[in-house]
Amino acid sequence: MTMFGSQWLANAGSTYEIDQSIRFNDDDSAKLSRTPSAGNRTTWTYSVWLKRGNIPGLSKDIFSASTNSTNRFEIQFNASEQIRIYQSDSGSTTDDLITNRLFRDPSSWYHLVFRYDTTESTASDRIKLYVNGVQETSFSTANYPTASYEGDVNANVVHTISSRESGGVFFDGYMAEINFVSGTAKAASDFGKTNAATGQWVPKKYTGAYGTNGFYLTGANSSDFGEDFSGNNNDWTSSGLAANDQMSDSPTNNWCVLNSVSLASTATLSNGNLTLSNTSTGATTCTLATPSSGKWYFEVKFDSQSAATTSQAVGVVKAEEAYITGTSGGGIYFFTDGGLRIEGSDTGGWGSAWGVGDTIGVAIDLDANKIWFAIDNTWQASGDPSAGTDPAASGFSSEPYVALIRNGNSSRTTVWTANFGQNAFAYTPPTDFLALNTANLPDPATADPSAYFQTTLYEGNGSTQSIDQDGNSTFSPNFVWIKNRDATDAHALFDTVRGATEVLSSDSTAAEATNDDTLTAFESDGFALGDDVIVNTNNESYVAWQWNEGATPGFDIVSYTGNATARTISHNLGVVPKMMIVKNRADTDNWAVYHAGNTSAPATDYLVLNERDATADDATVWNDTAPTSSVFSVGTSALTNGNTEAMIAYLFAPVEGFSKFSSYIGNGNAYGPMVNVGFQPAFLLIKSTADNKWIMKDTERSPFNASSLSLVANNSDAELTSDQPIDINSNGFKLRTTGSGVNSSGVAYVYMAFAEHPFKTANAR
Repeated sequence: MTMFGSQWLANAGSTYEIDQSIRFNDDDSAKLSRTPSAGNRTTWTYSVWLKRGNIPGLSKDIFSASTNSTNRFEIQFNASEQIRIYQSDSGSTTDDLITNRLFRDPSSWYHLVFRYDTTESTASDRIKLYVNGVQETSFSTANYPTASYEGDVNANVVHTISSRESGGVFFDGYMAEINFVSGTAKAASDFGKTNAATGQWVPKKYTGAYGTNGFYLTGANSSDFGEDFSGNNNDWTSSGLAANDQMSDSPTNNWCVLNSVSLASTATLSNGNLTLSNTSTGATTCTLATPSSGKWYFEVKFDSQSAATTSQAVGVVKAEEAYITGTSGGGIYFFTDGGLRIEGSDTGGWGSAWGVGDTIGVAIDLDANKIWFAIDNTWQASGDPSAGTDPAASGFSSEPYVALIRNGNSSRTTVWTANFGQNAFAYTPPTDFLALNTANLPDPATADPSAYFQTTLYEGNGSTQSIDQDGNSTFSPNFVWIKNRDATDAHALFDTVRGATEVLSSDSTAAEATNDDTLTAFESDGFALGDDVIVNTNNESYVAWQWNEGATPGFDIVSYTGNATARTISHNLGVVPKMMIVKNRADTDNWAVYHAGNTSAPATDYLVLNERDATADDATVWNDTAPTSSVFSVGTSALTNGNTEAMIAYLFAPVEGFSKFSSYIGNGNAYGPMVNVGFQPAFLLIKSTADNKWIMKDTERSPFNASSLSLVANNSDAELTSDQPIDINSNGFKLRTTGSGVNSSGVAYVYMAFAEHPFKTANAR
């Protein structure tokens, strides 16, 4: 299996790599089956790494044991995308656990461990589920088996992987490292571990005993996917699987696929999310965004269409604009009539026409900002990617892009198959061009984002206390933003430039106040608190978001004295800031926010952090001048340059794999835009450019999808529940609401996002 690039580095500190997986296509009714001899039916462990394919809202079984529909055990993704663990005995339910967590991230891999032990005296200990190494404790239904109950697993009945024997419900996606231990309840740590360098859960080779009916399936033998490598010879029978279902996509090398949560309503995916069928207009993009540098190659074969048309296209689109249907925006597409669309402008007659049966090769060089298109290995317009000559387009911006397939006709059904390198390419990639997998992604500058940004939850004690970072003795924040989750209390913002005890509130115009009982000190492993109610009310819950200052995390705190005269202020980022938050410390003025995604001319406009106001146009705020890599501009406005008054500015610049400051367009649909930021977010601040609130979300308060807990930066309200739900995925966030706070149709939203994990190392969430 050719990797076309660098060796896997994401699991630094882990010596265990997984070379392949088994692709289960539900359209093929693919499954593995076996009927074991009777064994220990009270105690066992099942471990599997899997990557979801289609997420259609239909039940999909992972593992089952049954004789008929009334006597069966199954582990499945149910129609609501929860994991359900279920045992029926003669039609009566004995076990039934359903997670609150929703599993609808198709961009990366989950590790699931199911620990079954009915000999435990405590009911909740009899079934344990671990997701990416963490025990799941939040269930919408939690009916545990009785003591010493003997279920169908390890009974002399048909066992199946990827289906239910009595009724289909086939899994769609990829599985790897399938371990079953018979007679012993194992821990998740027997099959995985936390990588010390990244803080991410990674695979570990299981080395214990398997028990009589135990097995270990790897997919290493493509002619016999059911071959047992445990040494027990407990082989399984394969059905609906072919040799090409052995895939290089694995938990230690995650490959790009088409994104099943970013599809037009008329589109469907199959073939491990590599084959697209679409009956109407719309574009589909992939899960892995290129870095803003490097050379990348992929292929798309045009399989079929219901009638001839010239409006089909293959190309790339800016990752931050991937929610666009493909008819406009920052894309570069090659049409079936041989024309190009470059950044919304059409160029007809550029290359040859192409159609059904043709394979389109796409080579993009983000070091030289060039792109080429090939038809069946013939590079168009005499282009030569290896030599870097005669590109289809050049001079576009160096930023992350995603692959795009576009159906441009409302009355045509088109079928396409993408190949990002997980299958042998039809044609040899140009020299030095890499396939789209995580092994080929550069190592991120911030391997562990928690070194620069953290969210901490704590409980007030009404006295004094120190808040550390979950035992992280190396994180000393420069900026701390605190909010009481339980009560109507002001936001409290502190930083090391102004000094501890100096308080500003994002929900208020108030000038800076000195309060010796709020944040009393910045410490080497966190911060210390006094007894003031806004930061430390007894028995009330708080959240603290914390940032480290510096060029590496792209964050600078600048203090200056205003003079009411248009001028520039120096900063230390070394790159252009994309978001700035400025407050007059000495006066009752609004907070002014600059955001690069705020309209097409952001330097002429501003938003107000303490209000829900729409974007306003005012030349005096930023002097109608965009910031540079060394300075930012202020005009005569008291918001940013009050005469003789102390000012504070928080400046943010994007760091690939760690932070993003951009925008998206809402669609007003419960199936909202998928915003690819290139990492798994830990924190989001979202604001409509129209009249609406500043929404704050994080993965500490909402540790599983859907994320439905919100705080509002512009008011003092307690935490909102069931508010503006979104999914946090391994590559960005997916809007799951019609709520106007994040997804009004046609409205532009700006956001700031900070990473929990870069996509290179992120597991599915």
